[in-house]
Amino acid sequence: MKKQHNEYPVQERRRALAQIIGIASVAAGTAAIPTSAFANTNCAAEIGVGNMGGADLTRLPYVKLDPKKVAKRAYEGYGRGGCMYGVFDALFAELTEQLKAQNHPDAARVEALPTNLSLYGAGGIAGWGTLCGCLNATAMGINILDIKDPDGNSMQSKIISSVFHYYETANMPAGNASLSNDGTKFVDMIGAPTRNDDAGQPLTPEKISQSVAGTVLCHASVTKWSKVSKYGSKHAAKAERCGQLTAEVAYTLVEFANMAIEGKFTASLKSEDNAECMACHSGSKAEPVTYKVSDVNSNMECQSCHAPHDVSANISNAHDGATCSTCH
Repeated sequence: MKKQHNEYPVQERRRALAQIIGIASVAAGTAAIPTSAFANTNCAAEIGVGNMGGADLTRLPYVKLDPKKVAKRAYEGYGRGGCMYGVFDALFAELTEQLKAQNHPDAARVEALPTNLSLYGAGGIAGWGTLCGCLNATAMGINILDIKDPDGNSMQSKIISSVFHYYETANMPAGNASLSNDGTKFVDMIGAPTRNDDAGQPLTPEKISQSVAGTVLCHASVTKWSKVSKYGSKHAAKAERCGQLTAEVAYTLVEFANMAIEGKFTASLKSEDNAECMACHSGSKAEPVTYKVSDVNSNMECQSCHAPHDVSANISNAHDGATCSTCH
């Protein structure tokens, strides 16, 4: 009889937990470090506290997924646990299903991953409005997975950066537009909307509107959307918007991952406009003499928070007395 979703033997699950990759630092897109998050009295000692990262715990397998299915799961998952959970659970739930369908030997390892560990990311991490949970989930999820191009090059960092840049620049949520080749409207693909306005009518794409975040930060993304839609952050429209945005990010990360393993992915890492800012903020003589190199450590869109140029925009006295030759 074929094993059902929850019928793997306890011993097999424990082996999966013992072998599963440590994810203490993956949310930042860094190299994976073993953690006690998966500790078990019957797990191998090398993954426990005090191991100091010595265990060679391989990443989890990735196979091509249907981005439409993952997006729909993510939209539904948002209602259960928020944006980070929506993306993270959708990715690994669909991956588990596909691996089991292929009788993949590592299916149990993927199924053993407790996706509810991602609940903390809702609202930009416990409501602090920092990194959008969709992106937090992208970084953590992609970095757990073994994703290489046909030449064997690891693609995790490029995919993560490209999803982040997509979030900064895309007019979201897609609404009535189609992201797939079959022309299906995005809202129809994910089964949206499922929330109503104050009159009890569905929150259609026309009501939800679209906005360009220009940032990876939750609070700024929501505020920019609120200015366009005229809905506040506590309204049901915000939940509908963020649910659809969760689905769109999930769709995008899977699309990028699929393209990467097929050797068809071209990374888009950061805004081209940032180069103008780094002309001054990258070891130039405008910086204090105590600085050794750049005083900026970020790939985020600069001009979301900073004027194209403080001096010409006349919004700050930060560069009083400076001329073009000061930096250039």
